[in-house]
Amino acid sequence: MSVFNLRIGGRLYGGFAILLVFCAGLAGYAISQLGAIQEQVSLLVLQTENALHATELGSELHANRRAILRYAFDHDEASFAESEKRLAKANALTAGLIKTTRSDERRAFYQAVEKDLAELTTKRAALGDAVKQMIAGRDQLFSDGDKMAADVQKFVDAAQGTPFSHDANNLESKVLLVRVANWRTLATHEAKGLDTFKANVVKTQQQIAELEAVALPANLASLLSVVKSGVTKYADAFNRTAPNMLLSDELYYKGITPPTVHAIGEIEKVKSSIGEAVKATNANTEGRVTTTITTQKFVAAAALVLGLLIAFLIARGIVRPLSGLTASMKELAGGNFGVVLPGLERSDEVGDMAQAVETFKVKAEEKAREEAEQKIRQDEVLARQRKAEMARMADDFEGAVGRIVETVSSASRELEASAGTLTSTASRSQQLSTTVAAASEEASANVQSVASATEELSSSVNEISRQVQESARIASEAVGQARGTTERVSELSRAANRIGDVVELINTIAGQTNLLALNATIEAARAGEAGRGFAVVASEVKALAEQTAKATGEIGQQISGIQSATQESVGAIKEISGTIERLSEISSTIAAAVEEQGAATGEISRNVQQAAHGTQQVSSNIAEVQQGAAETGSASSQVLSAAQTLSSDAARLKSELSNFLGSIRAA
Repeated sequence: MSVFNLRIGGRLYGGFAILLVFCAGLAGYAISQLGAIQEQVSLLVLQTENALHATELGSELHANRRAILRYAFDHDEASFAESEKRLAKANALTAGLIKTTRSDERRAFYQAVEKDLAELTTKRAALGDAVKQMIAGRDQLFSDGDKMAADVQKFVDAAQGTPFSHDANNLESKVLLVRVANWRTLATHEAKGLDTFKANVVKTQQQIAELEAVALPANLASLLSVVKSGVTKYADAFNRTAPNMLLSDELYYKGITPPTVHAIGEIEKVKSSIGEAVKATNANTEGRVTTTITTQKFVAAAALVLGLLIAFLIARGIVRPLSGLTASMKELAGGNFGVVLPGLERSDEVGDMAQAVETFKVKAEEKAREEAEQKIRQDEVLARQRKAEMARMADDFEGAVGRIVETVSSASRELEASAGTLTSTASRSQQLSTTVAAASEEASANVQSVASATEELSSSVNEISRQVQESARIASEAVGQARGTTERVSELSRAANRIGDVVELINTIAGQTNLLALNATIEAARAGEAGRGFAVVASEVKALAEQTAKATGEIGQQISGIQSATQESVGAIKEISGTIERLSEISSTIAAAVEEQGAATGEISRNVQQAAHGTQQVSSNIAEVQQGAAETGSASSQVLSAAQTLSSDAARLKSELSNFLGSIRAA
């Protein structure tokens, strides 16, 4: 069976099945590649973790070596405990690396490190024992050395003043050399220090033997015996301590350091191996990722091409016959029953549709034939019914429309008469409005003239009011000035009175002076020649008094004249002040009256303005009335013309209606 003879469902299922199989293969390939990449990534993570653990293991070994060194030389128990923790962690890390590594080469390195750690554990324990024994011996040496030095000092003190004093001092020097050799050996940890110590001990013992060979006093002999015992005990303590000290050095340098260095070297090899493995894993992972991406791109492109090809083939096998069938169905819908439907020979869904449409075409053709025959019969019956109906409708139409036409004709005649009346009325209204408009314009002009005159009068009244107010103000100022002048003249009168009093006083003084001068003249005459000079002075004073009396008399007369003139001035100024006050009152009254007149004139001006505005509005309204009358006349003329036309049309309609009904009845 050809692919193109398959049914549409089979084609669709087949095409999608091919695509699904292709996509499933692509997904399977992608899953397998992703699994391999995931495995490589896991391996890379493991290698990275092992590299970190190896680095940590190397750090622990270095820290252990430093802790052991501090313990060996400083005898620090905390460092010894730290070493134990470091070794325990290093053992745990090594065991974990042996378990997790996938490389046999690196596993061999880890196993070698594990052996080194076991040796380090053993050597560390031996070093701990040696250091503890050395510390115990060292403490004993310090104690025995102090006692030995004290015993020697007692011997030296006891030997002072005796023939054995020099030998006692030599013995003290040799004991000191023994102690110095001990201190140097403990400080430098040198093996030759043991020989030096032993040589100094032998010399000290020889010195003691020489002293023992001499007949010493009992007290010196007893003290020397104590010194000899102390030297022997000190030497025994050194012989126990020094070997442990050298053993601890040997354990550190030959038992601890070599396996540590070897283990660190193995770890460096491991780190180098892991680095190369990480590079290889990275390269492998990147290559696999690149290959996967390239393959997926190629397969995706192939899937796209295959999908487009399958879609094209399926669409071509479906769309083309469906398009032909659709075009044939459109012709069939247009009434072309002779069209040949494509796809009748097909065995798929398109063939089924073509068979169904063919059946529909046959049925539709038969139905159309039957409908055509039935339509002919119905047309004959309808023609007879239509003729009877038309006759009935003509009668009804004539009865209804005839009355309407008569009504319209009558109404048009009445409308024509009304329009004629309206036209004449509108013409009369227009003439009257023209006359009223002319009268209104003349009244408006007159009112405008009155308004202008009223405004000028109002301005004049306002100016008069202002001038009267200014006169009242000036009169008020004159009243004030007159009052001030009256007060000053009154003050002048009072000053003149005071001057008169002074003149009277001066006149009195002049009279008294004259009397005194007269008395002086009399006394001078009595004095004779001796009073002649005094008499001359008295006569001069008398003459002066007389002149003063005369002058004061004249001044009094002038003052009296001033006082009289002042009194007259005061009276005149008071009269002027009263006159000015009355003038001010009259000016105020005039100003008030002028203000009232100005207000009345302003009110008249406003009323005239309003009247002018009203006449203008009347003129405007009359113009609008005139325009409305003109428009009414024009409209009435149009209505008249339309009424005449309507009357003519009504007559023609009546004639045409008679002809129309005749034609309908004839039909």
